[in-house]
Amino acid sequence: MNQDPIIFDVGFALRQFSGNESLLVKMLGKFNEQYQGVEETLVSDIRLQNLDAVRQQVHTIKGVSGNLGMIALHQASRDFEAKIKSEAPETLNCNQYISVLKQTLTMTNEYANTVQSADAATSNAAQGEVNPQGKQELLKALKRNEFITPDKLEQYIRDCALDNDTQSALRNAIDDLDYPAAIALLE
Repeated sequence: MNQDPIIFDVGFALRQFSGNESLLVKMLGKFNEQYQGVEETLVSDIRLQNLDAVRQQVHTIKGVSGNLGMIALHQASRDFEAKIKSEAPETLNCNQYISVLKQTLTMTNEYANTVQSADAATSNAAQGEVNPQGKQELLKALKRNEFITPDKLEQYIRDCALDNDTQSALRNAIDDLDYPAAIALLE
């Protein structure tokens, strides 16, 4: 019995980012943004028989999708890459491949939106105790290049009592592992 591959393996993807869900969501957003319009490019390059460009694009998607837990897209990319090599350019069809890509983009967008909604609800509902030393603890952790879990980061941000723009900039800097920028925001 042939079983369809999983579209998006969340557990695998989270392990790739050491459990940092906000970083995973950010990377999924970048992937989705970059490959949202790839269908037109692939169809055009196939029509023009620019198979090197098609092969390059599919090869790149294969690698990235494998690292992000997009199992079905990774397998479809591998299969389509083999078709590009073996079929005559005029018979090459990317409809099945594009279908898997669209399913993957839809599912990862839904996942990212769900996580962001849950994070916003948690942040709004959080009434945890404020630690007046939290800002100093966060600075120490950043200066030591320590990994900061999403829950711990939220507590630190509450402790720092920052305005919304600074909170957002701080989260982005930490998610991007740009600790010097995060330190600059706090000092």
